[in-house]
Amino acid sequence: MTETCYSKGQKVILVTSQIKNGKWLCKFTIPGSSHLDGGLHGQDPSKGYNTEWEARTNAFQRAKVLLDGSQEASQGRLPEKT
Repeated sequence: MTETCYSKGQKVILVTSQIKNGKWLCKFTIPGSSHLDGGLHGQDPSKGYNTEWEARTNAFQRAKVLLDGSQEASQGRLPEKT
């Protein structure tokens, strides 16, 4: 399933799929960006998420973090590390 969302005026395309174990993965694409999202940031992709909603929500949150960092860098500020 493909869904289009927006964060701070930037288009984010979410692509959700169900894997063999019944879990869900969601990758995102930001048109005009060279960033490639792997679907499960830093996690074992064979695990996935229990629901499609969880997968989409997590992917959109990752996209928002990336967009926030890009916006700060374009304004001459780098994101602070915590």
